Amino acid sequence: MRLKRRQIRILFLLLLSLFAYTIWINHNSAQMLTNEAFIRLHVVANSNARHDQELKLIVRDGLIKAINNGLVKETMSIASINSEKASLNIEQTKEYIKRNLTELERVAKNIIEREGYDYPVSAEMGVVWIPKKTYDGITFPAGNYEALNVKIGEAKGENWWCVLFPPLCLIETDDNELYKEVMLDEKYRDLLEASDKPKTLKLKFKVLELFN
Repeated sequence: MRLKRRQIRILFLLLLSLFAYTIWINHNSAQMLTNEAFIRLHVVANSNARHDQELKLIVRDGLIKAINNGLVKETMSIASINSEKASLNIEQTKEYIKRNLTELERVAKNIIEREGYDYPVSAEMGVVWIPKKTYDGITFPAGNYEALNVKIGEAKGENWWCVLFPPLCLIETDDNELYKEVMLDEKYRDLLEASDKPKTLKLKFKVLELFN
C-alpha cells in the first residue's frame, strides 16, 4: 500500500512537470521570431556605375519615406475611428504594400525622372533568398524572406537590403519619430531598442510561399 502511494506521488509529480514544461514550450514558441516575422526591402541598381549606385540610394530613401508615411497615416486613421491606441502589425504592412505597388512604382519613377534618368522601374512582393546581413548591429541569418523587390532599369548592379518591418530601415533616419505613437508587437522590442551590443538573431525558418 505504501509503495502504491509513493508511485502515485511520483506519477503526479511527473504529470505536473510535463504540464509546466508544455506551458513553457508554448510560451517560448509564441515569442520565438521566425523568418515570417519580417518584411525585407530590396532595391537593385541599374548597374554598378557610380551614378547608378547613387540613384539607387536616392530611390531607396524616397520609397522608405513614402511607405512609412502612408503606413503611419493609415494606422493612426484606423485608431481614431476605433478610439484606441494605434498599433501596427506585419499583416497590415503586407496589405498596405500589396495595395500600393503601383503607387510605389510611380514614386520611384518620379524620383528617377527628377534625377535626369529614364530607367523603367518595377516593384513586386515575393519570397527571395537573402544572404547573411547585418543592420546597425543586428545580424540576420541567410534564408528565404518575404520582401518588397524594386528593380531599376536593367537591374544588373549591386543591390541594397534592409528590414521594412519592423521598421529597422528607419533606425538611422529621422523618420523613426513617426513610430513614437504607434505600438508594435512586444516580440520586436529588443530589436528596436537602441543598444551598443551587437545581436545575432536565431530565427526559426518556416516555409514561405510566393503570392501574387
